[in-house]
Amino acid sequence: MTKKPFIISPFMPISTQISVDGPRSSALSAKINYESTAERLSIKESEGSESDSDEESAISDEEQAVPFLKSALHTVSALSSRQLLSISMLSLANLCSTIAFSCIAPFYPAEAKLKNLSETQTGIVFGIFEFTMFIISPLFGKYIIFIGARTMFIVGIAVTGVTAILFGFLNFLPSGNTFFWFSVLVRILEAVGDAAFVTSSFAIAAKSFPKNVAFVVGILETFAGLGYTAGPVIGGFFYDIGGFQLPFLVLGIVLLVASVLAFFLIENTKDDESNPEDKGMLEILRLPQIWLPIFSVVSCAISLSFLDPTLSNHLESFKLTPTEIGLMFLLCGGFYTVMCPVFGAIMDRLHNGENLLLFGSIATLLSMFFIGPTPLLNGYVEKDLWVIGISLAVLGLAASALYIPCFQMCLDEVK
Repeated sequence: MTKKPFIISPFMPISTQISVDGPRSSALSAKINYESTAERLSIKESEGSESDSDEESAISDEEQAVPFLKSALHTVSALSSRQLLSISMLSLANLCSTIAFSCIAPFYPAEAKLKNLSETQTGIVFGIFEFTMFIISPLFGKYIIFIGARTMFIVGIAVTGVTAILFGFLNFLPSGNTFFWFSVLVRILEAVGDAAFVTSSFAIAAKSFPKNVAFVVGILETFAGLGYTAGPVIGGFFYDIGGFQLPFLVLGIVLLVASVLAFFLIENTKDDESNPEDKGMLEILRLPQIWLPIFSVVSCAISLSFLDPTLSNHLESFKLTPTEIGLMFLLCGGFYTVMCPVFGAIMDRLHNGENLLLFGSIATLLSMFFIGPTPLLNGYVEKDLWVIGISLAVLGLAASALYIPCFQMCLDEVK
């Protein structure tokens, strides 16, 4: 049998390999170095457990013709209660992963200023989280077959919970470099735990639901988007109620409880050995056409994440509470979450990725001009809360247009 090329998903912090040979539906549903026979699943498929792996990973033309909502309801109804609990556990993990990153956005910059941190140092505290995940996630993906997906998932949640609680007590440290370096250290440890359980959650999903990988991964990504959207609001709300410690205590306790639940809900699995002949990331990066969607993903990430350390300070002149600042973040993340399935449907129907990227780039440019507003508009546009709010909503819409088409574009180029 001819070896299939593999591509690493640019959208999720996992380094496992996804087969792209064959039709798109089977590419998205293909195993991630996992066998799909019923005996190797951690959670038994309720139907079709005796069918072979090709039948499990393929989706018929008739199934593709079913409307999305009806198909989704049918998929959910076919799952057992144990499977639903497992999906809930994985979804909670992805929700908490982005909340852990984004919840500090409304209030940490103000606290950092009180601790005599510069804007650059505050940005480092935010950025080090995603940078650590960028470095660590491929390592976890490589060694997950030795560590075990279940072990990595449980330990990762527990580590993230403990470090989240520790972060809540950093404001008792002296101002200046001591506060800064301990903030960076705790965020690094938190990101390591976050990378572990997010990476393993997608591996568990691919192994446990070989017939519904696209559906389950879509659910996980939705909850990740919700966490990014709701994180600032949740953080600002608890900060208003109980100060600096409360948001981190709540998040940490939820994560520790989740680690205990995962111990009972996630079953042990025998992980497959990797194939040394499989093609990995370097083979993909040699394709010149692949760099446009990669650049789009990077641009999308920058356009969203740079607001985290800067927006709350930018809104100081409006005298907003942390909860209200969180709602401003919600405009961007909310429109992003809502528009992702819309642009996904457009991409599936029209396959017009280049047009979506062009639209997203122009919309991002315009939104950035008015969030400031840029000095180029001095005398024409004043700094106004309504203008900033509308611009944040447009930025969320633009980010989804930049982000959603890229995976399919990468798959098409690889095939």
